Amino acid sequence: MSHAPEPSANPRLFGHAGAEAAFARAWRAGRPPHAWLLTGPRGVGKATLAFRLARRWLQGDPEDPAADDPSRPLFRQVASGAHPDLVRLAPRHTGLVRGRRAELEAELVREALRGLQQTGFAGHRRVCLIEDAEDALNSEGENALLKLLEEPPAGLLFLIVAQRPGLLPATIASRCARLALRPLPQGELARALEALAPELPAERRGRLVELARGLPGRALAAERSGWLEAYAGLLAELERAGGRLEAALSAVDRLVERARAEGLEAAVDLLATFLHRCARTAAGRPSPVELVPGEAELLARRARALGLDRCRSLWDKLAALAASIEASNLDPVQALLPLVRSLGGTGEPAAASRSGAE
Repeated sequence: MSHAPEPSANPRLFGHAGAEAAFARAWRAGRPPHAWLLTGPRGVGKATLAFRLARRWLQGDPEDPAADDPSRPLFRQVASGAHPDLVRLAPRHTGLVRGRRAELEAELVREALRGLQQTGFAGHRRVCLIEDAEDALNSEGENALLKLLEEPPAGLLFLIVAQRPGLLPATIASRCARLALRPLPQGELARALEALAPELPAERRGRLVELARGLPGRALAAERSGWLEAYAGLLAELERAGGRLEAALSAVDRLVERARAEGLEAAVDLLATFLHRCARTAAGRPSPVELVPGEAELLARRARALGLDRCRSLWDKLAALAASIEASNLDPVQALLPLVRSLGGTGEPAAASRSGAE
Protein backbone atom coordinates (compact mmCIF):
# COMPACT_ATOMS: atom_id res chain seq x y z
CA MET A 1 0.00 0.00 0.00
CA SER A 2 1.21 3.52 -0.81
CA HIS A 3 1.11 5.77 2.21
CA ALA A 4 2.67 8.90 3.63
CA PRO A 5 6.26 8.38 4.78
CA GLU A 6 7.50 9.18 8.26
CA PRO A 7 6.79 12.89 9.05
CA SER A 8 10.41 13.99 8.69
CA ALA A 9 10.48 12.58 5.13
CA ASN A 10 6.98 13.59 4.04
CA PRO A 11 6.94 16.26 1.30
CA ARG A 12 3.12 16.50 1.23
CA LEU A 13 0.79 18.17 3.68
CA PHE A 14 -2.98 18.18 3.39
CA GLY A 15 -5.42 20.65 4.85
CA HIS A 16 -3.29 23.06 6.88
CA ALA A 17 -2.55 25.91 4.49
CA GLY A 18 -3.87 28.39 7.06
CA ALA A 19 -1.30 27.32 9.65
CA GLU A 20 1.50 27.56 7.09
CA ALA A 21 0.31 31.03 6.10
CA ALA A 22 0.23 32.19 9.74
CA PHE A 23 3.84 31.06 10.20
CA ALA A 24 4.89 32.84 6.98
CA ARG A 25 3.08 36.07 7.94
CA ALA A 26 4.79 36.18 11.32
CA TRP A 27 8.14 35.62 9.64
CA ARG A 28 7.55 38.29 7.01
CA ALA A 29 6.55 40.77 9.72
CA GLY A 30 10.18 40.86 10.83
CA ARG A 31 10.05 39.52 14.41
CA PRO A 32 8.79 35.93 14.21
CA PRO A 33 8.08 34.09 17.48
CA HIS A 34 11.04 32.01 18.59
CA ALA A 35 8.75 29.18 19.72
CA TRP A 36 5.61 27.64 18.22
CA LEU A 37 3.30 25.12 19.86
CA LEU A 38 1.55 22.87 17.33
CA THR A 39 -1.56 21.23 18.74
CA GLY A 40 -4.33 18.95 17.50
CA PRO A 41 -5.50 15.33 17.69
CA ARG A 42 -3.14 12.47 16.87
CA GLY A 43 -2.99 11.83 13.13
CA VAL A 44 -3.99 15.35 12.03
CA GLY A 45 -0.53 16.17 10.63
CA LYS A 46 1.23 18.11 13.42
CA ALA A 47 4.64 16.47 13.05
CA THR A 48 4.49 16.64 9.25
CA LEU A 49 3.81 20.39 9.46
CA ALA A 50 6.55 20.84 12.07
CA PHE A 51 9.19 19.30 9.81
CA ARG A 52 7.88 21.35 6.90
CA LEU A 53 8.32 24.56 8.93
CA ALA A 54 11.75 23.40 10.12
CA ARG A 55 12.93 22.98 6.54
CA ARG A 56 11.66 26.44 5.62
CA TRP A 57 13.44 27.99 8.59
CA LEU A 58 16.73 26.25 7.83
CA GLN A 59 16.48 27.25 4.17
CA GLY A 60 15.76 30.86 5.12
CA ASP A 61 12.49 31.37 3.23
CA PRO A 62 9.01 30.84 4.71
CA GLU A 63 7.32 30.06 1.41
CA ASP A 64 9.89 28.51 -0.92
CA PRO A 65 8.50 25.15 -2.14
CA ALA A 66 12.04 23.98 -2.90
CA ALA A 67 12.33 23.15 0.81
CA ASP A 68 9.82 20.36 0.22
CA ASP A 69 11.64 18.84 -2.75
CA PRO A 70 12.89 15.34 -1.78
CA SER A 71 15.70 15.65 -4.32
CA ARG A 72 17.29 18.61 -2.52
CA PRO A 73 20.13 18.09 -0.03
CA LEU A 74 18.32 20.02 2.73
CA PHE A 75 15.27 17.77 2.52
CA ARG A 76 17.39 14.60 2.54
CA GLN A 77 19.43 15.79 5.51
CA VAL A 78 16.33 16.57 7.57
CA ALA A 79 14.67 13.30 6.58
CA SER A 80 17.70 11.24 7.61
CA GLY A 81 18.34 13.15 10.82
CA ALA A 82 21.72 14.28 9.51
CA HIS A 83 21.17 18.04 9.37
CA PRO A 84 23.62 19.57 11.87
CA ASP A 85 21.31 22.46 12.77
CA LEU A 86 18.22 20.41 13.55
CA VAL A 87 17.82 18.84 16.99
CA ARG A 88 14.95 16.38 17.25
CA LEU A 89 13.65 15.22 20.60
CA ALA A 90 11.09 12.44 20.30
CA PRO A 91 10.69 9.25 22.38
CA ARG A 92 9.51 7.18 19.42
CA HIS A 93 12.42 8.44 17.32
CA THR A 94 15.10 7.59 19.88
CA GLY A 95 13.46 4.43 21.19
CA LEU A 96 13.91 5.58 24.78
CA VAL A 97 10.72 4.49 26.46
CA ARG A 98 10.24 4.10 30.18
CA GLY A 99 6.99 3.04 31.86
CA ARG A 100 3.68 4.44 30.73
CA ARG A 101 5.14 7.81 29.74
CA ALA A 102 7.65 7.74 26.91
CA GLU A 103 10.08 10.09 28.67
CA LEU A 104 13.43 10.95 27.17
CA GLU A 105 16.43 10.39 29.39
CA ALA A 106 17.24 13.60 31.27
CA GLU A 107 20.91 13.59 30.21
CA LEU A 108 19.95 13.30 26.53
CA VAL A 109 17.69 16.33 26.88
CA ARG A 110 20.28 18.36 28.76
CA GLU A 111 22.99 17.55 26.19
CA ALA A 112 20.71 18.44 23.27
CA LEU A 113 19.59 21.72 24.80
CA ARG A 114 23.16 22.69 25.73
CA GLY A 115 24.18 22.17 22.13
CA LEU A 116 21.47 24.55 20.95
CA GLN A 117 23.27 27.47 22.58
CA GLN A 118 26.09 27.09 20.08
CA THR A 119 26.24 28.76 16.68
CA GLY A 120 24.72 26.82 13.79
CA PHE A 121 26.99 24.82 11.50
CA ALA A 122 25.38 25.64 8.15
CA GLY A 123 24.26 29.17 9.01
CA HIS A 124 22.87 31.26 11.84
CA ARG A 125 19.54 29.38 11.98
CA ARG A 126 18.89 26.35 14.17
CA VAL A 127 15.76 24.33 15.01
CA CYS A 128 14.74 22.30 18.04
CA LEU A 129 11.77 20.09 17.23
CA ILE A 130 10.11 18.34 20.19
CA GLU A 131 7.47 15.68 19.47
CA ASP A 132 4.98 14.35 22.04
CA ALA A 133 6.22 17.13 24.30
CA GLU A 134 3.65 16.50 27.02
CA ASP A 135 5.08 13.00 27.50
CA ALA A 136 8.68 13.37 26.39
CA LEU A 137 10.00 15.80 28.99
CA ASN A 138 10.31 15.16 32.70
CA SER A 139 10.66 18.03 35.18
CA GLU A 140 14.40 18.40 34.56
CA GLY A 141 13.87 18.60 30.81
CA GLU A 142 11.05 21.09 31.24
CA ASN A 143 13.24 23.34 33.40
CA ALA A 144 16.10 23.23 30.88
CA LEU A 145 13.70 24.03 28.05
CA LEU A 146 12.13 26.91 29.98
CA LYS A 147 15.53 28.55 30.46
CA LEU A 148 16.14 28.52 26.71
CA LEU A 149 12.63 29.79 25.97
CA GLU A 150 13.18 32.69 28.37
CA GLU A 151 16.51 33.68 26.79
CA PRO A 152 16.64 32.09 23.32
CA PRO A 153 19.88 32.32 21.34
CA ALA A 154 19.60 34.30 18.11
CA GLY A 155 18.33 32.27 15.18
CA LEU A 156 17.00 29.38 17.27
CA LEU A 157 13.45 28.25 16.50
CA PHE A 158 11.49 25.88 18.76
CA LEU A 159 8.74 23.75 17.21
CA ILE A 160 6.89 21.95 20.02
CA VAL A 161 4.31 19.31 19.08
CA ALA A 162 1.68 18.29 21.63
CA GLN A 163 -1.52 16.29 21.40
CA ARG A 164 -2.59 17.31 24.93
CA PRO A 165 -1.16 20.81 25.44
CA GLY A 166 -2.97 21.14 28.77
CA LEU A 167 -0.39 18.76 30.26
CA LEU A 168 2.47 21.12 29.44
CA PRO A 169 3.57 23.55 32.15
CA ALA A 170 1.88 26.92 31.68
CA THR A 171 5.29 28.58 31.86
CA ILE A 172 6.28 26.78 28.65
CA ALA A 173 2.98 27.02 26.77
CA SER A 174 2.67 30.74 27.48
CA ARG A 175 5.97 31.44 25.74
CA CYS A 176 4.87 29.86 22.46
CA ALA A 177 2.78 31.11 19.58
CA ARG A 178 0.11 28.54 18.74
CA LEU A 179 -0.86 26.71 15.59
CA ALA A 180 -3.99 24.68 16.35
CA LEU A 181 -4.61 22.09 13.64
CA ARG A 182 -8.18 20.94 13.03
CA PRO A 183 -9.43 17.68 11.48
CA LEU A 184 -9.86 17.89 7.72
CA PRO A 185 -13.31 18.13 6.14
CA GLN A 186 -14.36 14.74 4.79
CA GLY A 187 -14.02 15.85 1.18
CA GLU A 188 -10.46 17.03 1.74
CA LEU A 189 -9.56 13.84 3.59
CA ALA A 190 -11.00 11.81 0.72
CA ARG A 191 -8.77 13.69 -1.74
CA ALA A 192 -5.77 13.14 0.52
CA LEU A 193 -6.38 9.38 0.67
CA GLU A 194 -6.87 9.25 -3.09
CA ALA A 195 -3.41 10.80 -3.47
CA LEU A 196 -1.74 8.74 -0.75
CA ALA A 197 -3.37 5.37 -1.44
CA PRO A 198 -4.61 5.41 -5.05
CA GLU A 199 -4.46 1.61 -5.28
CA LEU A 200 -7.23 1.17 -2.70
CA PRO A 201 -10.77 0.65 -4.02
CA ALA A 202 -12.88 3.79 -3.74
CA GLU A 203 -15.33 2.00 -1.42
CA ARG A 204 -12.57 1.08 1.02
CA ARG A 205 -11.21 4.63 0.99
CA GLY A 206 -14.72 5.81 1.79
CA ARG A 207 -14.85 3.51 4.82
CA LEU A 208 -11.48 4.81 6.01
CA VAL A 209 -12.67 8.40 5.60
CA GLU A 210 -15.72 7.58 7.70
CA LEU A 211 -13.56 5.96 10.37
CA ALA A 212 -10.82 8.60 10.52
CA ARG A 213 -13.09 11.59 11.15
CA GLY A 214 -10.76 14.07 9.50
CA LEU A 215 -7.42 12.59 10.56
CA PRO A 216 -5.20 11.42 7.66
CA GLY A 217 -2.76 9.67 9.97
CA ARG A 218 -5.56 7.67 11.57
CA ALA A 219 -6.86 6.54 8.19
CA LEU A 220 -3.43 5.38 7.03
CA ALA A 221 -2.61 3.68 10.32
CA ALA A 222 -5.97 1.87 10.24
CA GLU A 223 -5.25 0.52 6.77
CA ARG A 224 -1.76 -0.62 7.71
CA SER A 225 -2.97 -2.44 10.82
CA GLY A 226 -6.01 -4.12 9.26
CA TRP A 227 -8.39 -2.15 11.50
CA LEU A 228 -11.47 -2.71 9.36
CA GLU A 229 -10.96 -6.48 9.40
CA ALA A 230 -10.39 -6.46 13.18
CA TYR A 231 -13.57 -4.43 13.64
CA ALA A 232 -15.55 -6.83 11.47
CA GLY A 233 -14.28 -9.71 13.60
CA LEU A 234 -15.25 -7.94 16.82
CA LEU A 235 -18.77 -7.25 15.53
CA ALA A 236 -19.19 -10.89 14.64
CA GLU A 237 -18.05 -11.93 18.13
CA LEU A 238 -20.39 -9.43 19.81
CA GLU A 239 -23.29 -10.63 17.70
CA ARG A 240 -22.52 -14.20 18.66
CA ALA A 241 -22.00 -13.39 22.34
CA GLY A 242 -25.56 -12.40 23.27
CA GLY A 243 -24.38 -11.92 26.85
CA ARG A 244 -23.06 -15.52 27.08
CA LEU A 245 -19.81 -15.94 28.93
CA GLU A 246 -17.92 -18.28 26.61
CA ALA A 247 -18.69 -16.22 23.52
CA ALA A 248 -17.82 -13.00 25.36
CA LEU A 249 -14.48 -14.51 26.35
CA SER A 250 -13.75 -15.15 22.68
CA ALA A 251 -14.42 -11.47 21.90
CA VAL A 252 -12.18 -10.35 24.77
CA ASP A 253 -9.43 -12.71 23.62
CA ARG A 254 -9.58 -11.03 20.21
CA LEU A 255 -9.17 -7.64 21.88
CA VAL A 256 -6.30 -8.82 24.07
CA GLU A 257 -4.49 -10.23 21.04
CA ARG A 258 -4.76 -6.86 19.36
CA ALA A 259 -3.56 -5.10 22.52
CA ARG A 260 -0.46 -7.31 22.56
CA ALA A 261 0.24 -6.65 18.89
CA GLU A 262 -0.72 -2.97 18.59
CA GLY A 263 -1.00 -1.69 22.18
CA LEU A 264 -3.92 -1.30 24.55
CA GLU A 265 -5.04 1.92 22.88
CA ALA A 266 -5.60 0.07 19.62
CA ALA A 267 -7.76 -2.57 21.29
CA VAL A 268 -9.81 -0.03 23.22
CA ASP A 269 -10.30 1.96 20.02
CA LEU A 270 -12.26 -0.93 18.48
CA LEU A 271 -14.73 -0.96 21.37
CA ALA A 272 -14.85 2.83 21.59
CA THR A 273 -15.71 3.12 17.90
CA PHE A 274 -18.48 0.57 18.29
CA LEU A 275 -19.94 2.40 21.29
CA HIS A 276 -19.72 5.78 19.58
CA ARG A 277 -21.52 4.53 16.49
CA CYS A 278 -24.04 2.61 18.56
CA ALA A 279 -24.82 5.78 20.55
CA ARG A 280 -25.32 7.74 17.33
CA THR A 281 -27.73 5.11 16.12
CA ALA A 282 -29.61 5.13 19.43
CA ALA A 283 -29.87 8.93 19.17
CA GLY A 284 -31.45 8.66 15.72
CA ARG A 285 -28.34 9.86 13.87
CA PRO A 286 -26.84 6.70 12.35
CA SER A 287 -23.69 7.10 10.28
CA PRO A 288 -24.43 7.14 6.55
CA VAL A 289 -21.42 4.96 5.69
CA GLU A 290 -20.92 1.45 7.04
CA LEU A 291 -17.42 0.65 8.23
CA VAL A 292 -18.01 -3.01 7.35
CA PRO A 293 -20.88 -4.74 5.52
CA GLY A 294 -23.87 -5.40 7.76
CA GLU A 295 -22.75 -2.92 10.44
CA ALA A 296 -25.87 -0.74 10.23
CA GLU A 297 -28.23 -3.63 10.97
CA LEU A 298 -26.15 -4.86 13.90
CA LEU A 299 -25.85 -1.34 15.35
CA ALA A 300 -29.59 -0.90 15.10
CA ARG A 301 -30.20 -4.10 17.08
CA ARG A 302 -27.65 -3.19 19.74
CA ALA A 303 -28.99 0.37 19.98
CA ARG A 304 -32.51 -0.93 20.59
CA ALA A 305 -31.25 -3.34 23.26
CA LEU A 306 -28.96 -0.92 25.06
CA GLY A 307 -30.50 2.51 24.55
CA LEU A 308 -28.68 5.84 24.37
CA ASP A 309 -28.06 6.25 28.11
CA ARG A 310 -26.62 2.75 28.38
CA CYS A 311 -24.29 3.37 25.43
CA ARG A 312 -23.02 6.56 27.06
CA SER A 313 -22.57 4.80 30.40
CA LEU A 314 -20.55 2.02 28.80
CA TRP A 315 -18.47 4.60 26.92
CA ASP A 316 -17.54 6.27 30.23
CA LYS A 317 -16.83 2.88 31.80
CA LEU A 318 -14.54 1.91 28.92
CA ALA A 319 -12.48 5.09 29.32
CA ALA A 320 -12.12 4.43 33.06
CA LEU A 321 -11.20 0.79 32.44
CA ALA A 322 -8.50 1.68 29.93
CA ALA A 323 -6.90 4.07 32.42
CA SER A 324 -7.13 1.50 35.22
CA ILE A 325 -5.61 -1.28 33.12
CA GLU A 326 -2.55 0.85 32.33
CA ALA A 327 -2.18 2.54 35.71
CA SER A 328 -2.79 -0.52 37.90
CA ASN A 329 -1.56 -3.29 35.61
CA LEU A 330 -4.95 -5.01 35.73
CA ASP A 331 -5.66 -8.20 33.82
CA PRO A 332 -7.35 -6.89 30.64
CA VAL A 333 -9.48 -10.03 30.34
CA GLN A 334 -10.98 -9.58 33.79
CA ALA A 335 -11.40 -5.83 33.26
CA LEU A 336 -13.03 -5.96 29.82
CA LEU A 337 -15.16 -9.09 30.14
CA PRO A 338 -18.18 -7.57 31.96
CA LEU A 339 -18.31 -4.69 29.49
CA VAL A 340 -18.14 -6.97 26.44
CA ARG A 341 -20.91 -9.15 27.85
CA SER A 342 -23.02 -6.03 28.28
CA LEU A 343 -22.51 -5.10 24.64
CA GLY A 344 -23.59 -8.53 23.50
CA GLY A 345 -26.58 -8.73 25.83
CA THR A 346 -29.24 -6.38 27.10
CA GLY A 347 -27.98 -5.52 30.55
CA GLU A 348 -25.06 -5.51 32.94
CA PRO A 349 -24.19 -9.09 33.85
CA ALA A 350 -22.57 -10.09 37.06
CA ALA A 351 -18.81 -10.21 36.77
CA ALA A 352 -17.55 -13.71 36.15
CA SER A 353 -14.04 -15.03 36.49
CA ARG A 354 -12.38 -16.81 33.62
CA SER A 355 -11.38 -19.71 35.81
CA GLY A 356 -15.00 -20.23 36.80
CA ALA A 357 -15.99 -20.46 33.15
CA GLU A 358 -13.45 -23.09 32.34
